[in-house]
Amino acid sequence: MTTEITRDLVGKVYVVTGANSGIGFAAASNFASRGAEVVMICRNPDLGLEALDKIRRNSNNNGQELFTADFSSLTSVSKVAKEILDKHPRIDVLCNNAGGANGSRRMTVEGFEITFAVNHLAGFLLTKKLLPALERAAEIDMARIVFTSSYGHTNSPLDFDDLNLVHGYSTLKAYGRSKLMNVLTARELHRRFKDKNIVSSSFHPGAVRTPIWRKGGLVGTLLGLVMYPFMRRVEKGAETFIWLASSEDDTARNPNGDYYFDLKLGSAAPFADKEAAEKLWRISEELIQPFI
Repeated sequence: MTTEITRDLVGKVYVVTGANSGIGFAAASNFASRGAEVVMICRNPDLGLEALDKIRRNSNNNGQELFTADFSSLTSVSKVAKEILDKHPRIDVLCNNAGGANGSRRMTVEGFEITFAVNHLAGFLLTKKLLPALERAAEIDMARIVFTSSYGHTNSPLDFDDLNLVHGYSTLKAYGRSKLMNVLTARELHRRFKDKNIVSSSFHPGAVRTPIWRKGGLVGTLLGLVMYPFMRRVEKGAETFIWLASSEDDTARNPNGDYYFDLKLGSAAPFADKEAAEKLWRISEELIQPFI
């Protein structure tokens, strides 16, 4: 593993969402320390600049850039995708890591339940918009797309008639279903683009000591407090992320659209199947169409 996460990445362009904290920051720091040009997408410009400065100082690599976007707004995501494409016609790796949990059901201004919007639709739209740059990179070497998911995706199957969770909302249900969408999207992306030399995967980082627990309302806060002593360090949680995004290991280079945990194939939910992946893709394409 040591060799695999220290391989030279000079000349590679990595896009990392949610890069200012947690495993996103850890992964971005690793890629930068190995010479990659890291494009960071963060919501808060002040926190983003602080993270950017820290990565530059720690890596002795100034080839990093910061873009800001509000992932609860698909308009904002579409805008930042264009800004990135204008500066980076080639992208080697896209890391869809940004996400959150919400203590109560809220709707975005564009009419989506916020967990659904931030954790799935935003990453789906960003991926679709950046595909031309990934396809360009794939002409030279394999391009990769990695989704940060969670074991929480096994909680329940999707209700395609209620993706906005109008009925029976709970923090854990909303979060778990959004993470299932990440698993399904990675699977369908791989099926559609593997022949174009673009591979996709998703992973579970484990229960990591990250700020996401503070954003899940009372339930998330209490779970965080109880579980904190047993949680893994951020660096440990980022290992599978870094491996899938940068390793020359045969499995990492040929992940088959699968779900991983601790550097090996994980146990995806039985309902994370081909039919659900295809259906979610079709619906998601329709929902993001006004923002393409």
